Order: sequence, then C-alpha cells, then structure tokens
Amino acid sequence: MEALLEKEGQVENWNDDRLDELSQRVDESAKETREEMRSGFKEMREGFDRLGREMKEGFARVDREMKEGFAHTDQKMDKGFFETNQRIDRLWQALFTGALGALVALGATLLGAAAL
Repeated sequence: MEALLEKEGQVENWNDDRLDELSQRVDESAKETREEMRSGFKEMREGFDRLGREMKEGFARVDREMKEGFAHTDQKMDKGFFETNQRIDRLWQALFTGALGALVALGATLLGAAAL
C-alpha cells in the first residue's frame, strides 16, 4: 500500500521532461494511427473501385446476354407467326375452294332439276 502511495506521489510531481516525453509518445501513437487509418481507407477505396468495375462488367454482360436472348426469341416468334399465318391462309383457301365447289355443285343440281 505504501508503494502505491509513494508511486502516486511521484506521478503527481511529473517534470517538464516527462510531460514532453509523454506528449511525444502520444503524438507518435496518433501519427501511427492516422497512417493505419489512411492505409485502411485506401484499401477500402480500392476495394470499392474494384467492386464497382466488377458490377459494371457484370451488368454489361447480363445486358448483352439478354439482348442476344431477346433477339433469338424474336426470330423464333417471327418464324412461328409466319408459319401460323401460312397455315391459316391454306385453311381459308381450302374452305373457300370447298364452299365454291359446293355452290357450283348445288347450282348444277338445281339447273339439272329445272331442266327435267
């Protein structure tokens, strides 16, 4: 206990040299801390820059792939619509031809029946 009191008494009587030494150690420690922080912030900025580049590249790749996919899908749809239109045209042509043939047959039947 006496040693603690003796040490406390010594601490209270610090001289200018000891205070200057403490100030210098605090300044050095603060300088080291600032350097570490600058280094850490620099690494963070570099990481964010790299992440930004990777994201831009990724979005550009996805955009390109989507455009290619949409173009391919558009081509397939256009081909499908063309084929469907051709089928509908052939169906209408067959229906028209059949209806015309039925009318001609009906007309011939009526003319033949009238001649009797």
